[in-house]
Amino acid sequence: MASNANSVITKARRVNLAKITSGAVESIPKITHIAFGDQGVDEAGQPLQPTADQQALRHEVGRYEIDSVTNPAETTNRYTVTIPEAGLVGTNISEMALIDSEGVFAAVKNLLPKGKDGDVKFTFEFDDEF
Repeated sequence: MASNANSVITKARRVNLAKITSGAVESIPKITHIAFGDQGVDEAGQPLQPTADQQALRHEVGRYEIDSVTNPAETTNRYTVTIPEAGLVGTNISEMALIDSEGVFAAVKNLLPKGKDGDVKFTFEFDDEF
């Protein structure tokens, strides 16, 4: 996840990363889903700043299992999901979050609205950079 005003690694994820690197735990939950929402923008249509304490989207409309994970750089995990043709039709997607196997939000990103038609698949990539 590129660091910018529209994305954040959550405090919960940073706590888990600190625990594993200190040896306090032997593993942390893996990222399993990306959640999508439609209220990640302000009245002018500009992305809102997510918060480090955020553990929910402003209005979640769907959650999809990770299709694949790649590593475009040694310090980056790229999570990919595909929203099928029949999924989220008519939704203006403007917020997304990486979610671990325990349901904890690891990162949140708000973006300009993307309208979802019924005759197309949407593939989203979410970079988690370390």
